[in-house]
Amino acid sequence: MSLNPDQLRQIYTIASSYDNFQCVECSQAIKDYLISERISGKLIKLYTGASTGANSFIYDEAFPEEAISTNGRHQGIAVIINGIETVFDNHHPAGISRDEWMANFLFQGLVHFGQQFQITEIEF
Repeated sequence: MSLNPDQLRQIYTIASSYDNFQCVECSQAIKDYLISERISGKLIKLYTGASTGANSFIYDEAFPEEAISTNGRHQGIAVIINGIETVFDNHHPAGISRDEWMANFLFQGLVHFGQQFQITEIEF
């Protein structure tokens, strides 16, 4: 499915209104909008496996100045645009390819021990 420019602007407006640590609220608002427009998508939830301690901090290399999560969780909304799975969240309101989105995230266990995120996908 392809989103028109007005729909992309609306997603940008929604996503850019949320601050750091508001990924859940942002994802829900984007999801609600897409459903209202009859556009299918996917909620992608990431979890480091730790809600406390060093592994609970997630960093996005695109925004290295501070953690984007302190509870080991982050999420975004994915939509296929021109054949590319594009993810929108409170840090990427204009959207970013899923591959790039995933590659940007770091947590201690990933960097030092090769651990991976636990990923949950929920289609809507």
